[in-house]
Amino acid sequence: MGNNLCHQTGERSSQFPQQLLKQDMGNCEIVLTAGHVENEDVECLVIPTDSEYSNIKQSDKPSFTQLNGKCVFVAARKKQKNQILAVVIDKEIVLNSDKSDDEKQTIYGAVQEALKIAEQKQMKSIGFPVFESKDNTTSATIMLMAIKLSVTEQKIKSLKRIVITLDHIEQVSSFKWVFQQVFRGNQQMANSRTYSNSIMDQMESISIDVVKPKQISTTKEVKP
Repeated sequence: MGNNLCHQTGERSSQFPQQLLKQDMGNCEIVLTAGHVENEDVECLVIPTDSEYSNIKQSDKPSFTQLNGKCVFVAARKKQKNQILAVVIDKEIVLNSDKSDDEKQTIYGAVQEALKIAEQKQMKSIGFPVFESKDNTTSATIMLMAIKLSVTEQKIKSLKRIVITLDHIEQVSSFKWVFQQVFRGNQQMANSRTYSNSIMDQMESISIDVVKPKQISTTKEVKP
């Protein structure tokens, strides 16, 4: 599974993820960190899961079948943060390389839907783990472009901090590289034309209709 980005010092402060990169977009900051996403100082955590919520504790599972959309909001309870369960794990897609475009579409849509829900709930901050795809470059490209387009197209006002937290060292170089290409402007893109072209290739395989805001939200909420 690769090297886990855990801090082993035993100090309390070392439990908090380390900031790698940050970009301000209007009143919202997009941040790349390394560590454990559950230790992020955010109001809401996004939890990747499958359609059966098999990695979610029984007590935290929704009491209904999700028919529309990919995300379910679970309000905070006791010491647990607000959560958005995002259905992005599909064993069929992972095993079938012909469905890679479907996988990218699923990740892209889930990121944008999670941000929309957080905005509707007037959350100030949200934390994402890495949504795994066929490789780290693909994951980084889809997630960061989905965030960038959500902030610009959906005119996010409530969210002030959006974080992606890396938990394996193999993810760092790809995510830092893509982050700089996506957020640091055309100059860096020109210096890495091959890589910028790969970003465009990834985005061309995704339906841009996902960016358009839906008129009616069909996402359901789980209350404590």
